[in-house]
Amino acid sequence: MKELRCIVFTDREVVSAITERRRKLNEAFPEGEVSALEYTINRGVTARVSVTQEGVANDVAIPEQELQAALVGYCMSRNVPLPVVSDKALYVIKGRATLMITMNFRKPARLVVLGTE
Repeated sequence: MKELRCIVFTDREVVSAITERRRKLNEAFPEGEVSALEYTINRGVTARVSVTQEGVANDVAIPEQELQAALVGYCMSRNVPLPVVSDKALYVIKGRATLMITMNFRKPARLVVLGTE
């Protein structure tokens, strides 16, 4: 049996995930109001968050590994069950960040022999 789960995030959830992760790791994030969130798909998914303060916009580039880690942490902090032994990949589907979780896709099928009595 193989399992595929997709968790689709709103823009607000993505921004919350990024800021929570940065705060937890004591990494800098500009102060102000988030005015835009855009994804770039080129050998992976990267995000660009635009933060505006007093009319000045600052862009923060979020690489795929950081974005994926932020989304996994976001799920964990909200008690969304995620299997530890699984492959996790980040995609953008219909403009939304989507975490795809696959289990047992690399395991060969097992042959089960029933009793011959």
